[in-house]
Amino acid sequence: MPESSPPLALQQRLADLQRIAGLTQPVLRNLLITQRYHDLSHDLAGALGRADANWATFATWASKTAGQSIREEDVPPELTQFLRKEAALDQRLDHFYRRLGPLARFAPRLDPFEVARAILAEVARQIAEGNLRVYAELAPLFAEFAHFAADSQRSDAALEVFLAKLTPGSADRGGQDALKLAFGSYNRATTTQDPAVRSELILLGNVMIGLHEQTRLQDNIAGALNAPFSEAVYVRFGAAGPAFLRPLLCALIRGGVRLFARGLLDDWRRLATRFMMRLATPNGDEIPLGADLPQERFDPLLTKLENTELIAVLRRYDAHLETTRGSAAVDWTILDDRMRFIAELFRVNQRDPSWFDQPFEDEQHRELEAGRVPPGQL
Repeated sequence: MPESSPPLALQQRLADLQRIAGLTQPVLRNLLITQRYHDLSHDLAGALGRADANWATFATWASKTAGQSIREEDVPPELTQFLRKEAALDQRLDHFYRRLGPLARFAPRLDPFEVARAILAEVARQIAEGNLRVYAELAPLFAEFAHFAADSQRSDAALEVFLAKLTPGSADRGGQDALKLAFGSYNRATTTQDPAVRSELILLGNVMIGLHEQTRLQDNIAGALNAPFSEAVYVRFGAAGPAFLRPLLCALIRGGVRLFARGLLDDWRRLATRFMMRLATPNGDEIPLGADLPQERFDPLLTKLENTELIAVLRRYDAHLETTRGSAAVDWTILDDRMRFIAELFRVNQRDPSWFDQPFEDEQHRELEAGRVPPGQL
């Protein structure tokens, strides 16, 4: 694996982060976002230490996972099976064409596999948008905080200047209160000599940034998981017909999708969460989001929690702090469902050093820094 690059000067780092955010090629942009999260993770580890993964460490692998969808690499068999069986798409399409009567000869014929590809395109759009949204907000803040935390002469006043840049209020209203608590917690972690106290403070920071991130992503996550029933997926087929019939075809398809979605949306979200959604890990495995995390995996420093602020935050989502039981997400569109899993994921894996691994091979890394999408498996 390539060695991590030395930290860049702050202005150079911020300019680079902004450049990447401005890229218009979603695949290349995602790959570089993944790499920069890795770089920022190591920058911050210079102050927090490398015994505990920080939020950017986990964001590296979440962004790498997102890249699989952004690149639209394959159609999951669960998706086409759902469309053919549970959603009875073939029968619904036949009914739709019968309703069109003589106009049916002008309407494009839809195949469930074509629909699945259109759904993946909508999922890719939503995930790429969310990937960029979170990166554009959080990556510069991580760069600034890492630069601040690396200064051995930093003062409380300097911390207040940094925190004062954050917008008051909750994330769902455009605020950054959760980030203020997170970076304050990270800062306290840099000042303690007690490894257990440090680990809990870093976990608190990770969970609060995770909460902010997931709140910001709510619309994109819902949009991605609702893609099989998105009007955008089906209207594009109506728009493929003759120009003089497009308004009529689109209106008919729009109405048909509403009927199509009724009673199926919740089933689809649960199926997708359980069978299709997985997080890539540094060792090449995948963690299913719809299954409980492994039992008895807590590191000794994070087994018996003492930080009352951390305990209060975790208890919002987890009634069983002594075990990973019930950590599986049931419906990934529900914020509390996601946070229960994510908070547990952080706690179980925070002390595993492999999460700091470089996400790309040497040659892939060089290609990315040259502004090219590397060939082969990513």
